[in-house]
Amino acid sequence: MTNKAKKIAVLAVLAILFFTSTSPYFSQAEDGGAGQQASSDTAGQGSDQAVSTAAMQSAGTAGTATEQTAAEKSVAVTEETAADPISYKQTMAKKKVAENSNFKLYIDEKTGQIRLVGKRSGNEWGVPPLDKKMPPANQKFVESPVHIRYTEGGDVRQTYPSKEKGTKTTVKTTDQGVLVQYELKELQIGFALEYKLLDEGIEVRIPFQLIHEQGKAKLISLEPAPFFGAAPQQSKGAMFLPDGSGALVKFKANHQTYFEPYSERIYGGDYAFMTTVYKQVTYNKNELESYGPHEAAALPVFGIYKDDTAFLGIVTDGDADAKINGTPTGLRNIPLYRISAELIYRNSDIVFIGSSGEIPLMQREMIPGDRAVRFVLLEGEQADYVGMAHAYRDYLVRVKGVKPVETKRPAFQLQLLGGVLRKDMIGSTFVSMTTFKQAKEILDGYAQAGIDSLEVTYEGWSKDGIYGNAPDHFPAESNLGGNRGLEALADYTKAKGIRLYLKTNYVKPYEGSDALKPSRDSIRGLNKEVMEVRDPWVTTNQPSSKLFYYLKPDRVYDKNIAKEAGKLAELGAGGIHLQYMGDTLYSDQSSDTPFNRKQTIETWTKAMDLMRLQTGRASVDYGFAYALGHVDRIDGVPLDSSHYVYEDGSVPFYQIAVRGLVPYTGAPSNLQDDPRIWNLRLLEYGAMPSYLLTYEDSSLLKRTMVDGLFSSNYGKWLKPSIDQYKKLNEVLGLVEGQEITDHEQLDTYVYRTTYGNGVQITVNYDSETAHVGDDVIQPYDYLVRKG
Repeated sequence: MTNKAKKIAVLAVLAILFFTSTSPYFSQAEDGGAGQQASSDTAGQGSDQAVSTAAMQSAGTAGTATEQTAAEKSVAVTEETAADPISYKQTMAKKKVAENSNFKLYIDEKTGQIRLVGKRSGNEWGVPPLDKKMPPANQKFVESPVHIRYTEGGDVRQTYPSKEKGTKTTVKTTDQGVLVQYELKELQIGFALEYKLLDEGIEVRIPFQLIHEQGKAKLISLEPAPFFGAAPQQSKGAMFLPDGSGALVKFKANHQTYFEPYSERIYGGDYAFMTTVYKQVTYNKNELESYGPHEAAALPVFGIYKDDTAFLGIVTDGDADAKINGTPTGLRNIPLYRISAELIYRNSDIVFIGSSGEIPLMQREMIPGDRAVRFVLLEGEQADYVGMAHAYRDYLVRVKGVKPVETKRPAFQLQLLGGVLRKDMIGSTFVSMTTFKQAKEILDGYAQAGIDSLEVTYEGWSKDGIYGNAPDHFPAESNLGGNRGLEALADYTKAKGIRLYLKTNYVKPYEGSDALKPSRDSIRGLNKEVMEVRDPWVTTNQPSSKLFYYLKPDRVYDKNIAKEAGKLAELGAGGIHLQYMGDTLYSDQSSDTPFNRKQTIETWTKAMDLMRLQTGRASVDYGFAYALGHVDRIDGVPLDSSHYVYEDGSVPFYQIAVRGLVPYTGAPSNLQDDPRIWNLRLLEYGAMPSYLLTYEDSSLLKRTMVDGLFSSNYGKWLKPSIDQYKKLNEVLGLVEGQEITDHEQLDTYVYRTTYGNGVQITVNYDSETAHVGDDVIQPYDYLVRKG
């Protein structure tokens, strides 16, 4: 054995001993094959399947969701397909424990299963009646009020209370519901589900102080009410997924075989844990594989509507560490469509010992805080995705206190790129794309064309441009005109009634930033190493040479955000665009007391509120739910879903919930491949167009890091952008500030959106003429009817 090999072997042994004894994190076995073999040998006995967490890497591909892990898939298959020689009778929640003017709440005291009954209609919500031919083990799995994932330091297992021997279930009535406590004797884990009856439905809360672990088993996640409102495949309706703007999985008795369910983390993956953001994690970081383009779960919601009833689930506490699991029929041998929220208490990741092997690690301490899921129950005409979106909007306004942003009329949304640094063979060159004087010339051009309502967002204005010295933003780049030039531009826009937003980056700086010291400023993973992030190549999804870091939220707020807010206001900015804060969420595992994602949300929203206070306005990209109520505009709002193979189409759930509360724009129109389709989507979803332009031609950006701005020259886009704005403004101006009251699919390619003032916009995406009643809509055209 060579000296190098001996060193690697010794290091591996020491690392294993360290992680399993003195480390604040405990390791997990890496022999996934052995775990799977064991499960196949015991599947007929209905036992748990143990799967190595080394395999807990998302296996999503085109047409699949990105968060379902190999461990979870294998565990669930074992649970649900196991045979039980003992006959099983379906449980019925019969004891009434709470009642209000709308609903009655019943419970089964033996299992804790709940059932709700509408007092006026008699409709019921809970676990649906099961087919008597369903295997008894599957019946118990379906009827369980909670699914549990845990580990004993090695394998990840899934179970439920009635499966564990000696489980003690205690039911205690409360003023507005019932508290169900579970003691899993063999695992020495205990927790409680607190059900509270509401006027609109029910909320299930998991009090953190009632969770205890007294043995070797450690809790990973809890999934309350996993089959609540589940629908048989013969039902009429759909499952709603929070995929981008929203997506439906319509119920079908016969459909193609699906291999994976939808399983997506709310607000996307956590960059402190590589396995949550990469499809494939390898020792060689150049071989990391990212997921292909897909939409994020921007809202903490999910639901099902069937026949005459529906429910909307809202993760009201713990949304920062949760994911939505939606499963079509047939998967895992259960003929039910079901969707639920999995509430995460520990994350896992993989660390590598040299090049010889990998060690999966799990957080030692639980992520603190109560978890809660609210179920809003709907009936009749409200029992569809539109009714669900209205229910979430009501929650935002009534519970979260989101107030509408006042707007007078739709503003032309213009983004300008100042410049970028280009690396040359020797040294570097600043490529100026739009100086501050040229920006005034562009704004004059729009004013002369009759555009009298305009907002401009300036990017790449600080030293070294777009990828410059973030998180420091001062001084302004001298090649663009410096601080004085920017102040003059701010004075000009203020005099013209134009609101000037300055784009800032306090989240994801480039490695070349002079203001960045990664060892001090950047987040770390479970192995305490600084987390590096490389943008993926579009063609291979593997890392490019663009290296970035994510900043510690608490440090960057104190060191940069709080100090620069006043300077930005003094400069004359009319608003601040906080790049990445609306579409990126992560934790920091630097210390034994990690900075969790909920704390990051608190930091991001504090920054939004500060910038609003100092400059008057704040805006973000994409618009994760936590930003609502803290910003005045959302750019690049999700206008589509990921189109996974089991999805039957996108719906504007996000827009129905949000429109009229905060203005939003679509992605830049000059970067779209088909303006006909894009304009129709903007009209259908009620989004204002935007443009990302430069004074100079985009050909100057060759050999720079700005490689996606293919066509941006102001001279070429002035007339097309004005024509589009005027055309769409004629329609969207009629519904400015109005909420969406209805959305319908009238034909395969024909959709109608109805607004609060009665205005209806019908769009035809087809290449053929559409006939809607007595109306005729030409190909790729639209029809407007005033209320």
